[in-house]
Amino acid sequence: MRTSRIWASLDSFVEGGDILGRKVAGEGFLRALLEADPFDAYHFFPESGAQAEFLRAWTRDNFPGPASRGACVFFPRHSLPTVLTEHDYHCFHLSDFLTHTVNLERARNRFARRIFPITGATHSLSYARYMPALLGRLWPGTSPRDAILATSRSAVAVLEAAFADLRRAYTLTPEAFPAPAIRLAPLSVPVPSRADPEAARELRAGLGVGGAPLILSLARFSPHSKMDLLPALAALKRAQALGLPAEALFLAAGWAETDDALPEALEAYAAGLGVRMRALLRPDAETCRLLYSAADIFLSPSDNIQETFGLTVAEAASYGLPAVVSDFDGYRDIVEHEKTGLLIPTLGCAGSAETNVLAGVWFDNQYHLKLAQQCVVDVPALAAALARLGADAALRRRLGDAARQRAEAEYSPSRCIERHLALWEELNALPLSPDEEARLRRAEHPLTMDFAGIFAGHFSRTLSPEVAAGLTLRRTPAGEAVYRGTPPVLYAGMGAMLDTKRLRRLLLATRGPVPATDLLTADDPLEAEREAFHLLWALKRDYLEIV
Repeated sequence: MRTSRIWASLDSFVEGGDILGRKVAGEGFLRALLEADPFDAYHFFPESGAQAEFLRAWTRDNFPGPASRGACVFFPRHSLPTVLTEHDYHCFHLSDFLTHTVNLERARNRFARRIFPITGATHSLSYARYMPALLGRLWPGTSPRDAILATSRSAVAVLEAAFADLRRAYTLTPEAFPAPAIRLAPLSVPVPSRADPEAARELRAGLGVGGAPLILSLARFSPHSKMDLLPALAALKRAQALGLPAEALFLAAGWAETDDALPEALEAYAAGLGVRMRALLRPDAETCRLLYSAADIFLSPSDNIQETFGLTVAEAASYGLPAVVSDFDGYRDIVEHEKTGLLIPTLGCAGSAETNVLAGVWFDNQYHLKLAQQCVVDVPALAAALARLGADAALRRRLGDAARQRAEAEYSPSRCIERHLALWEELNALPLSPDEEARLRRAEHPLTMDFAGIFAGHFSRTLSPEVAAGLTLRRTPAGEAVYRGTPPVLYAGMGAMLDTKRLRRLLLATRGPVPATDLLTADDPLEAEREAFHLLWALKRDYLEIV
């Protein structure tokens, strides 16, 4: 009989709210996975019932095939220990490699039938608060089958450097504190359907472009967390003297708060330079599709270390746009210089001693801004690139055609899923000796809070074996009523913690005085905790009493 292949996640991947790269990437991955449908089942463990209902409706509306055959299954998260013992999972994949990974590894090691791979994708890596989280990834319970899926070569380098710094600082050996593998897995962009050419022409006419080059940038308006557009405007001014038509329009589209003065200030600054610029706020998906279809050049002078991949650069390539981008982070993976676009040299700081200290007390956007303001995107080179592409339509077509071909080959949803499937197969095939598996099963995370031990001083006494040996228990009249069928009164959420069948067995066993040690017989620490929980809860609710 063939074993079912089950993919699972703690994350929903589909989020509402503001449009951010992480959200777009997460939903894009899940769409690609369910479109390919390579597994027999997809198990989700959402954080709440409302999230489960939302995702159930989303899968039903968007992917009726898997949904109709019952392949998409939704479990309450508290059932994870039980479900892990009942199913043999091919892998668990998380939308973010930091959020739940260690806790999932702990649950897998303790409950799962098999040590399956646990993987998670990177997004921004530049937040100071991530270093403690990365330290937590170095622990004895990390399996050789676990991997961080980095979206770019730069992201791989960042993680390797961060883990190396942590090992040096805490003198952690790889043998005692292994790190997860780091594998390259770029994000995907959907295969675009070209916007109506007439609509694209109308957009250009409305902008007053005509036959002049339309240069598009699509990003948040934020020098703190995305990119500084002032050097781009300076480069556009220089480019005019190098042959860029004065009628060329720079269209900066992206997210900004409604009261943000930056977009209007950029337009005014550009006008002062004699550069044609328009700011377009909060374009929806259909408008973005129209912008990509109408533009001639894609411009993205990224200078902020929160960037790791460059989703809009890959999207622009899929629409056949030649790109002028900074030689920075994941951009250099997406754009091949002189083949699909032009990379502009960057210069960064070699030391950050003051910023390293202040990052612990500043807001994220403060140290991101300081670091970004030291990242130099070569303005003369940027001007030369824009002038060159702006004056040469044939070059734009050649680079754009190559960009589209590369995007289809490397960043299509189908290619993304192929990569992930190959990685999961490779990770599953890694051997684990019985000794290695036993080590994983008994591993304790060094950052785990032992609540019972650490807070033992709060109580007059605790239910230790010595205390239990001196206790005799029996059920009360209220306990007898529950045993006879009166439902116990439970707070919201208690249904996930209390096993009513176990409670009835406990009340049956205490119909007469019983030593507490006869009720606490489990050797397994987790089962012992469940026994103690039900006993203490029954005492708390006056269903049991101490004789």
